[in-house]
Amino acid sequence: MKILIFVLSLTLIPVKNYSQQKTLPKLEAHFSAFIVKDMDTSISWYSEMFGFNIIDKREFPESGFKQANLSRGTVIIELIELNSALSPKDVIPNYNSKTRLIGFFKIGFLISDFDEFIDHLTKNNAEFHGKVVVDKESGKRMVIVKDPDENRIQLFEN
Repeated sequence: MKILIFVLSLTLIPVKNYSQQKTLPKLEAHFSAFIVKDMDTSISWYSEMFGFNIIDKREFPESGFKQANLSRGTVIIELIELNSALSPKDVIPNYNSKTRLIGFFKIGFLISDFDEFIDHLTKNNAEFHGKVVVDKESGKRMVIVKDPDENRIQLFEN
């Protein structure tokens, strides 16, 4: 029995090493999508707060579906309004902001002029989730902002 285990371990080691050496094709982020309650409110918010522009906007009333793509530089976000979407507040008893759902949690952006951007968000009445904090390792600041549907956007000082 010991010989069988030894032989099996010798055959598995090369397989493990091969998988660690194998390289995959280049991967780049392309877009992020948010399910929103009100398309127009969300388009306005992302345009005013983050400077996104509409690429396209479509409506499918027979399917209860609206969709818009927005961009700013190389960053693309997709906004989706679904008649069938459910708000956690409506379906989870005693839901509060500390309740976490499995799935999408937040998106993060590097900000070139952190102070200017925070000032812009503050003047436009953005809802901050907590305060600006400093990462102990990098010394860089970060903060989380919530969109109209409470999706979290974390901003990192670049």
